[in-house]
Amino acid sequence: MKLTALLLASALLSAPVAAAAAPPPVDLDAVRRIVSDPKGAAAPGCVVGAFKAGKTLFVTAAGSADIEKGTPLDGDTLIYAASVSKQFTSLAAAMLATQGKIDLDADIRTYLPELPQYEVPVTARMLMHHTAGIRDSLTLLRLAGLAGSNESNKAQALDLLFRQKGTNFTPGTDWTYSNGGYLLLAEIVERVSGKPFADYVNAAILKPLGMKSSFFMNDAEPVGKIAHGYNPKDGGFVIRDTYPRFSGSGGLMVSINDLAKFDQDIEIGHKVWTPAVQAIMLKPGTFTNGQPAGRKMGSQAYAGGLMVGQRRGQYFVEHGGGAEAFRNQYERLPERRLGVAVFCNRGDWNPVAKADEVIALLEGNILAAEAKPNLAGRYVSPELQATYDLTVDGAKLTAAVSSPYTKSGEPLVFQRGGDGVFRSDEGSLTFDDDGKGFTLTTGRVTAIHFARGN
Repeated sequence: MKLTALLLASALLSAPVAAAAAPPPVDLDAVRRIVSDPKGAAAPGCVVGAFKAGKTLFVTAAGSADIEKGTPLDGDTLIYAASVSKQFTSLAAAMLATQGKIDLDADIRTYLPELPQYEVPVTARMLMHHTAGIRDSLTLLRLAGLAGSNESNKAQALDLLFRQKGTNFTPGTDWTYSNGGYLLLAEIVERVSGKPFADYVNAAILKPLGMKSSFFMNDAEPVGKIAHGYNPKDGGFVIRDTYPRFSGSGGLMVSINDLAKFDQDIEIGHKVWTPAVQAIMLKPGTFTNGQPAGRKMGSQAYAGGLMVGQRRGQYFVEHGGGAEAFRNQYERLPERRLGVAVFCNRGDWNPVAKADEVIALLEGNILAAEAKPNLAGRYVSPELQATYDLTVDGAKLTAAVSSPYTKSGEPLVFQRGGDGVFRSDEGSLTFDDDGKGFTLTTGRVTAIHFARGN
């Protein structure tokens, strides 16, 4: 989508909207079927919420928050929000910017003098839009030897970021999803506000909105009515609560009943989501050449911790989140004044597809058929004399390797990130815009290209 169209759609969100008609009754059994597992209470699941014109249509759930204890998921269950947290981090920065306390276009070394001086100054706005080129903090932690994100802390992550002598690209010229950029944005909020980031957001955003049970973590084990995360194994499920305990790129523990209050403030409350804040949050990022900032293969641009633009024939404001055993989606159709949240405590389900199914139940057949490139198949690299046979299962991509050097090499397994890039501990796999090939990059070998073959 062109930048002018994105700005126009953003402006529509501030226009007066006629009073919404009473919504038709919702078939909650049909909603629960979307997020139900045949194993019932012996399986994890999802909590689903839908919100219309500032009112909650429903909050319902299926599956268990704790399988062993038999604790069901419900609207008050706290679920690790993962990258859905980023819009709250951007919101905190935007609020301080409207108060004149953060200059979003100043060199961030004004606030973080420990950072090296890069080729081009990095700004807080670049951090918000993922155009800074700051390296991903969670990846740096893994490369530094930490086996799980739950083993790390904020000081370690910041220390690694402050040690980076370069950026992934010249700041402002490209787009790469970066948890490191959002950790730095949270650190700016912390230093400017004079409070720990978690304390500031809890006090300035969550408490005023009445989000009483939700909170941001601050290098401590979370407490409360918290869902375990699960992954399938050997016909059952194993707990995988492997998420960082610090905040910025993630860190939010939220219930869907509390998220309903956030959605209400966007629609009608405007206690936190003021017009001045909204103007920052929904304005798409741009590169230095004026083009909208976002995924190369997508039609949306990145704004303040939010993807904005056309998807499936509708204008969305949305963001997903994923940890090893959590998959979440919070999406809004502002022109319809509709919000849908699907938060799942299992790593093998696609919450975007499930949220879209909920929209179809509520609004009818308004979403165009999703164009899904068929990424599976055979790819060949003349440079490696290797053939990779790719299979895709949700966010998981497996490459079966064969070459003259080996008949059946060890399969390579990648996971799709928020930017559409598939990553493993060894490197990344990025598909071409036309889907006819991909580029493989590791720490010591870059830009090996594979093309579709027979």
